[in-house]
Amino acid sequence: MRLAVLAAMRMLTTAVVLLGFVSFAEAAQDAPVQIELGPIKGSANAKKTVSLDQDVKRQVSVYDVQDGRDHNVRGVSLLELLAKIKAPKGVDAVVFNFTDGMQIPLKLSDKAEVDALFIAFEHGDVLNKFGTTYPVHNKFDLPCPKVVFSQKVATYSVWLYPTELTSIRLVTWKSYEAFLAQPTRRVTDRSGWALYLKHCQSCHGIGKQGAQRGPDFLSNMDAYRRVPPLAVTDQSQHPSLHEKVKGFTDGTMPVLTHLTNAEVATLWRWLHAIHASGTK
Repeated sequence: MRLAVLAAMRMLTTAVVLLGFVSFAEAAQDAPVQIELGPIKGSANAKKTVSLDQDVKRQVSVYDVQDGRDHNVRGVSLLELLAKIKAPKGVDAVVFNFTDGMQIPLKLSDKAEVDALFIAFEHGDVLNKFGTTYPVHNKFDLPCPKVVFSQKVATYSVWLYPTELTSIRLVTWKSYEAFLAQPTRRVTDRSGWALYLKHCQSCHGIGKQGAQRGPDFLSNMDAYRRVPPLAVTDQSQHPSLHEKVKGFTDGTMPVLTHLTNAEVATLWRWLHAIHASGTK
């Protein structure tokens, strides 16, 4: 009788199901990963019961761009995870959400980046002792599951900056982009939208839509005061947008050396336009 009760308890802890998202937990000591559904074209939020069993996870040595080291982990690739949860057909992108408000979207058509992503549910030492804490060398310890980006980069990558994972959202990209763009619809100027999506939206939201790691671009003027976008300022002045994105001023903002001066100027003008439209 006691063995039957224990077996039933184990079955209950392998899957936690909520409306609109799914939580995985293979055992009590494992950290769950929440899978959010939507917006997905042609599909509504639904309940799914899925468990990530021990035999599904693979033990691999994987390079992590965040500290430039190889790590001994157990987990699954992003594609394996999507197959396991049987993602709806309309899903063509995923959005990784983190505790500090960062949100990293990824189109599934970007094969090289998709193939470089691994979800680590356990981290092991040289003696193959595994736990659910993932140490990023000389930076911080993160609870598993940990998103590992295994592609080596020469300069900038958004995957250098994530912290603790909170959830993975499955979306249809066009529907998700429309959701992000809602606060900008009053602006006819769309010149900065593509630049925002590519370089800014992982950290900055617009009108409380999207990421919350950095200031909201609709209401916060610090990123685009009436300082010319390419100006060279001194310490008594507010830095220009160029100085902020190129790392010439203090702060936690990633250094975006790959942006051209023309792109910085276009983004600055567009930010002023959406701010003016949102504060009339």
